[in-house]
Amino acid sequence: MLPTQQNAIKRPYRLIDIIQETPTVKTLKFKSEFGEIMDFKPGQFVQIGYSGDGSKIDIQRPYSIGSAPGSETLEFYIEMVGGKLTSILDKAKIGEIYNISQPNGKNFEYSQGYNKKSLFIAAATGIAPFLSMLKYIERNNIHEDIILLYSARTRADIIRGQELIEFNMRGIAKVIITLTRAAEDAEWKGESGRVDMDKIRRYAPDITERVAYLCGSNKFNSDMTNLLTSLGLPNDKEHIKRDVWGGH
Repeated sequence: MLPTQQNAIKRPYRLIDIIQETPTVKTLKFKSEFGEIMDFKPGQFVQIGYSGDGSKIDIQRPYSIGSAPGSETLEFYIEMVGGKLTSILDKAKIGEIYNISQPNGKNFEYSQGYNKKSLFIAAATGIAPFLSMLKYIERNNIHEDIILLYSARTRADIIRGQELIEFNMRGIAKVIITLTRAAEDAEWKGESGRVDMDKIRRYAPDITERVAYLCGSNKFNSDMTNLLTSLGLPNDKEHIKRDVWGGH
């Protein structure tokens, strides 16, 4: 059965896997009930909707797609913060049906050849669109100069840490992870503290030659924009692309 014109905007997707990614974040994987493969660009987001209680109320929230374009499943990294939708998703069971919109967010999507040098800056679940981008870059054998600065609270809060390490080892991107609560972990040998001017200068001294992609909270994106502009990067959509992490 093919979707009708009326439900063309939202499509039913079945929840097929749940992974406890970190103490507060779950990875949810969905597959189309119609066997479709969504056509999206890395960096885009969708609206996930729920009306499974039989009511006419459809709770919808935006989430960045973490899977690579062309994948049979859609993957999301969602922090369970006790909001209207996350309270439902936190108790979700495999086999349940959710409505997922067509992709959006063209201003943040990654395009091959747009710029040969990029700086990705992410905080917490803001890593999701960058995972999609890096998977896409590797699958398509794209060779560009990409630096990823990723901020998490503790080692336990790092999303897909091993995958990020492997991207770094295979030369897909130079990945730097910094922990804001590193002082609590005596074994951590990496960067500590927030992404700041010193880290940007050290890892991306050629910042004015790069396009920056930011994904985190509104405050995080604002702080990063201020740092980048103070280092000489123009504050426009051509040089600084911003995306705010998912809904609640």
